[in-house]
Amino acid sequence: MAPDDRRNQLLEAAIWVFARKGYRNASISDIVIRAGVARGTCYLYFDGKEHIFLAIVERFHGQVKRAFEALDAAAVQAQEHGPRAALEAGFRQWLEFFAAHRDATRVVLREAATIDPRFDQEFAQLRQSALTRFSARFRKFQELGFARSSIDPDLAASFQLGMFDELLTRFVLRDDHADIGHLAAQLADFEWNGIRTDHGSVSDTCQTRV
Repeated sequence: MAPDDRRNQLLEAAIWVFARKGYRNASISDIVIRAGVARGTCYLYFDGKEHIFLAIVERFHGQVKRAFEALDAAAVQAQEHGPRAALEAGFRQWLEFFAAHRDATRVVLREAATIDPRFDQEFAQLRQSALTRFSARFRKFQELGFARSSIDPDLAASFQLGMFDELLTRFVLRDDHADIGHLAAQLADFEWNGIRTDHGSVSDTCQTRV
């Protein structure tokens, strides 16, 4: 196996173990047994359990950042079908991302802040990046006349992230069989009905029909 593939194999095994046993209760032995490799092989790539955890967090954060870029591209395409469709497409893509990385998300959210404050700081930066994107999209909706001008974009972004957090924690991370499409549609309906103007309602309906 190529070195990068072997390293990823060990990380995937560690994610599985940490998600089920917790970082403090897990051991290197648990990880190498899950990976099906010799203990010495693990130490060729990682100095110890903390080094493995650091690699998991760094990889996860990198995946989130790349997902941001993909989300921006998808949002541009979805807006061709109306703002309601753009909201649903964005929510669905995010929910699908975290569902695909369910164990890693559980590990990072549950363990990172208690192991090293630096992990929590970096995750806070990712959340701020999400808020910035949500706020910018909301301002765009206002400029186009779809969203009410009386709503503060930054507060709207915080509301949006809070709702998403609740769905993620309550459904996606707890239920391996969560209906992602249904959750995304419900969240989009809830938000769109709360922010739209009469002009936004008519425009969205017309574009959706087309």
